[in-house]
Amino acid sequence: MRPENKVDLGVIQVHTNVVADICSAAIADIEGVTLARNDQVEGLFSLVGVRRNTAVDVRVETNGQVSVVVKVDIRFGMNLSETSRRIQDVVMTAVEKMADINLRDVDVSIQGINRG
Repeated sequence: MRPENKVDLGVIQVHTNVVADICSAAIADIEGVTLARNDQVEGLFSLVGVRRNTAVDVRVETNGQVSVVVKVDIRFGMNLSETSRRIQDVVMTAVEKMADINLRDVDVSIQGINRG
C-alpha cells in the first residue's frame, strides 16, 4: 500500500491468551503431538472462573519481543529433535500469519512420551 493511502485507525492489542490459543491450535494439527496437561492446576483456575492453558506460556519482554514456551507430549517412536523443530516452525508460522507477531523464540519442553 502506498504511504499516502494509509490511514491510522488506532492501536491493535492482542492478549497473551489469544497467542496461547493460536499456539494450541497449531500444535493440535501435528500428528503424534499433544499439549501436556496439568489437570490439577487447570482445575484450580476453573474454580475461580479463569480459563488458562498451562501448557503454553507466552512471555512479553519489556522491549516488546514475544517468546513462547510450549509443553508437549510426543508419541513413542517419533524423532524428538525433528518433531520439536517442526513444532517450532508450525507455531512460529501460525502466530505470524494470524496475529502478525514475530516470535523471538519458541521453546519446546517435552513433558512425556505417549505409548498409546
